[in-house]
Amino acid sequence: MSESEEEKQKEDEISDEKLEKKDFGKMTIEDKSTESNEFSESSDLFIYQTQKQLFEIPFQLENPLTFNESKTDRNGRRSPKISINQLVMNLDPEKSVGRAFDKLWMESSGPPRISFAELLNQFHCYAMVLQVLSSFFRRPKLSHSHIFHLPSSMISARAFVAMYRWSLEPSNTLSLNQLMEVFRAARFFGCQELIDNCWRGIDAASCVPDQAVCIYMCSKAIGLHLEEGLLTRLSSIFLQFVASQEFLLVGADTVRRLLGLSSLAVNTEMEVFLAGILWLDYQWPQRKNHALDIMEAVRFHLLPFVSLLSVIKQLDGPPVLHLVTGAPIIRQRALQAIKDIHKSPEKFHRRGEKNGRTWIYDSRAPYHHGFSCRQIQCLDFDSFVHYLQWLQTAGSKHWLSLRTIDDPEVKCCPFQHRS
Repeated sequence: MSESEEEKQKEDEISDEKLEKKDFGKMTIEDKSTESNEFSESSDLFIYQTQKQLFEIPFQLENPLTFNESKTDRNGRRSPKISINQLVMNLDPEKSVGRAFDKLWMESSGPPRISFAELLNQFHCYAMVLQVLSSFFRRPKLSHSHIFHLPSSMISARAFVAMYRWSLEPSNTLSLNQLMEVFRAARFFGCQELIDNCWRGIDAASCVPDQAVCIYMCSKAIGLHLEEGLLTRLSSIFLQFVASQEFLLVGADTVRRLLGLSSLAVNTEMEVFLAGILWLDYQWPQRKNHALDIMEAVRFHLLPFVSLLSVIKQLDGPPVLHLVTGAPIIRQRALQAIKDIHKSPEKFHRRGEKNGRTWIYDSRAPYHHGFSCRQIQCLDFDSFVHYLQWLQTAGSKHWLSLRTIDDPEVKCCPFQHRS
């Protein structure tokens, strides 16, 4: 190779190296710019996430909160491991939430606390709780009162405390007397939610007839009128209720509605008729004006034929019985029922009518017979009173032994069937 060719080859190699250095320099600059862009983007993301965490998490916690753990001090007293006061300070260091709540509390109608006095007892209550619970304390006229005196004749201290605590904590059980007192207090103060809650308890307890009587007597003793909701529950033990002293003290309207129920458990309509006579006879001078209204509830077309005849001929019994059966309108109704029986003998007793009664059979009642029994007899006043006297000793569960008249197990007058 000549010298000229060698020099030319060296120049070419030098030029190639210069070009490579230039390209490498460009590549290095571009890589540096890419890395700087990525670094700036990652730093912006880090700042955003940090600020987001600061807004979402008000304070940093090293360990999770557990309220179940506790610690013991030198005196042996146990306290929560986490200080509630410190927790509140961490959550709201500026106390803005507390101030806002205090402002809302003070701007509410009425003072923040109300005192109640009942004889020698005094209670301090939160006004907000009472305003939520009762419409009585939401009235404008009472908004600036601080002390209320409870009428002890209507609201007992025990009932008021139970009513107030009901809004704050559950109550599992109440005695019957206490339930009635709380119910009366709830009605007095207009606590509709508590009224509904008490009614659910009364409704569940009164499903059993003998308990319904206890509820009725207890409610009446404190001036509550629950007859409308309890009358139908007394149908199964109607005769036992008639045998009680409480029946004689019931008001006229209640007796009228009770005798008019189709669900009354009786063996004959004559028992309904004589129950009305018994109630009228207890205080006849004061009740004589209600006689026709009470007899209006008796369904004369359901009376047995022999009973209708005895009503017209006037049964033996107290003077009240003669006065009632001697009234022209009563005799007219009895005569009309006899005419209807003559027209339709097959409808005698009308046991299957929709407006009938719940016909029962009690083997301990000497006058109880099936409607097809030949031994059926007229029920007089004395026989009815003797049966009621026996019911007073029969026990509260006697109604469970009664059978409906169409029960196949009912065997009326077995000796009569043998012959």
